[in-house]
Amino acid sequence: MTANPGNEKGNANPAFELNEGLGNNNLDKHEIQKNGGTLKQIALDSLDIEDEDEDTLCGFACFRPKWMQKFANKTTFMVIFSLLAVIQGMGWSYMTGTITTIQKRFKISSQTTGIVIAGNEVSQIIFSLVLGYYGGKGHRPRWIAVGVLFSAAACFLLASPHLFYGAGEDALSLTEEYSHILEVPDKNFASHMTKAPVDGAKKSKVQLCMKTRIREKDDCDKGDASIIPLVFIFVSQFVAGIGVLLFFSLGGPYLDDNVEKTNSPMLFGITSSLRLVGPTLGFLFASACLKVFISPTLTPYIKTDDPRWVGAWWLGWIVLGILMAITALFISLFPKKLPKTVEREKKGAEKLAQLENSKSNSSIEPICDTVIIEESPNLKDVARRVKSLIQNRINLYNNLSTLFYIFAAIGYWTYMPKYLETIFMQTAVQASVISGAVGIATQSVGLLTSGWLISKYKPSARVLAGWNVFIGFLYVAVKISFTQMGCNREKFSFLTETSDGMTLNLTSSCNTDCNCLNNKFAPVCDKVSNQLFYSACHAGCTSYANGTISNCACLASPESTVTLGTCNEGCFYTFIVFLGMNAFIKLIDGSGRVGNLLVSYRCVHPKDKALSIALSIGVLSAFALLPGPILFGYIFDSVCLLWGTKCGGKGNCWLYNGEQLRYVFNLTAAAFTFTGATFDCLVWYHVKDLDLYDEEKNLEYWKNKKDAKNKK
Repeated sequence: MTANPGNEKGNANPAFELNEGLGNNNLDKHEIQKNGGTLKQIALDSLDIEDEDEDTLCGFACFRPKWMQKFANKTTFMVIFSLLAVIQGMGWSYMTGTITTIQKRFKISSQTTGIVIAGNEVSQIIFSLVLGYYGGKGHRPRWIAVGVLFSAAACFLLASPHLFYGAGEDALSLTEEYSHILEVPDKNFASHMTKAPVDGAKKSKVQLCMKTRIREKDDCDKGDASIIPLVFIFVSQFVAGIGVLLFFSLGGPYLDDNVEKTNSPMLFGITSSLRLVGPTLGFLFASACLKVFISPTLTPYIKTDDPRWVGAWWLGWIVLGILMAITALFISLFPKKLPKTVEREKKGAEKLAQLENSKSNSSIEPICDTVIIEESPNLKDVARRVKSLIQNRINLYNNLSTLFYIFAAIGYWTYMPKYLETIFMQTAVQASVISGAVGIATQSVGLLTSGWLISKYKPSARVLAGWNVFIGFLYVAVKISFTQMGCNREKFSFLTETSDGMTLNLTSSCNTDCNCLNNKFAPVCDKVSNQLFYSACHAGCTSYANGTISNCACLASPESTVTLGTCNEGCFYTFIVFLGMNAFIKLIDGSGRVGNLLVSYRCVHPKDKALSIALSIGVLSAFALLPGPILFGYIFDSVCLLWGTKCGGKGNCWLYNGEQLRYVFNLTAAAFTFTGATFDCLVWYHVKDLDLYDEEKNLEYWKNKKDAKNKK
């Protein structure tokens, strides 16, 4: 057979033969004619260190210094792999934490946002099989490094819309430097301007009731007409999808192939929990960046709790891109196989030779399969192995359950900050912190605890699958309970309830003569009545001094004042209960992930692990990760009460119907979760004979399945 680079080239002999020098443990390459087909084996001589030396050394080409070789072990790889997973996780959660700010900056709806960020899934659908197959047969650490470089490039692409389009006129008009230049609502404002530049800037943004105001005919927000920023975001997500695909489809199998199977659960628990550190840090990082104004060199006169605040969403992508590029170098230095793995394979080949010397050929068949098989990659083999994976019932049902679970969870992953802003009236900064800190931390505890318990007590595949069934139905109950948790919102003076729903009504008898501008949402709150007005002008206010807006004709008492921003009181107790339940379910969810990962790895033939994961990523991308954000984005848009406008169409949504959102959002997620739990029941039924911990028993399981198939 044709060997991979670094192996001795030559044709295999037609039969299995031992050299006369068996005592020296030297075997010729061989083929076993079996059931009309050829099983290609790598015998002991193909594992000789002189042939495999290059594949077990750290470094590049001729740069393989001796001091570097001490790092060629599973512990170092796990540390670097986990570090990269942390940074990858930061990228995902940073996107989630800044998504509402991106919507606000480029005036896009939630559904459009779902389409734009779907580029990640599009690339995974296109390339999952090809990259999973060829990457799995190649130098996996270097393929992973290429993937991480793709992710780094995606980060820089994501920041580029700010480089080319800047902060935008809306944001600039909220600064002391630009407010008097970009927007003067009152044509006669110059005569009312105070001498203090800061106060003048502030006053220019408080649209007061003025009978003398001259309104422009084109009273609409032009926004950013170009769709190029959205194209940049889509392309960046497309590129990032390739990086994520290579990283996760090759990294896990590489680690699993280089450790003993009894140690896998604990290692999976450690690496998975470390991966969750990434999303936590990403949300915190997003919060820190959003506290910085989108243009850091300018001075905004509004605070972060103002709904018009636009933070520096682009800043974090530059930092993450640099970190990914640096760490990609380290992962690329690892060898194709770790030295101890080659030693373990060598011992397996020695055992094979000894058994061949004392037993018949048929008695060693289970051991034959313990030797890693290296074959030349070809597309026909891809089709054959994909068909085998689809016909594997455990793998099929496990992937279907995962698909529905992820479809349900994608709404929370993508829109949790927006959900917290809408239902519990948290600011964008607070929502980013809470989304990361609560839930993910407890999920890490669940992962570590379950990894330790599984390694110690080695529960059967059926016990682990049964636990996942319980988790699934518990999730359904919790999501249904979320429909009852939320804050009572303030009253909206500008919305009128009709038979067709809520309609926008900005004119009333108290502000008819105010000539208010309707294109800018600048809310003010009457704390006494807990009522929100579209702007100070729409509240009929005529006076602004020392930060106080007064003389408002639309208030119950003329002496009352209004404050800038929403009536953001929140509901602390209900919010704490929600966070507690969310943390609890994340803890339970984390306890089931290691078991599910073990079943995923053991229910397929060892040589198909990378391809199986890549196929799963492709399927999940096509049927969950791609349509999920679009569906849940549509749910958000369907309950919008107040749309921002641009000339010729809608902009971003400013206000949502919280009660409708709670029911539609959570019940939709509960329905998908229930379907996933049903498929988990089928997984539980079919895993009764699957061994998760004994490598030889697992291989014997696959031999028995193959024999049963041949008898049919």
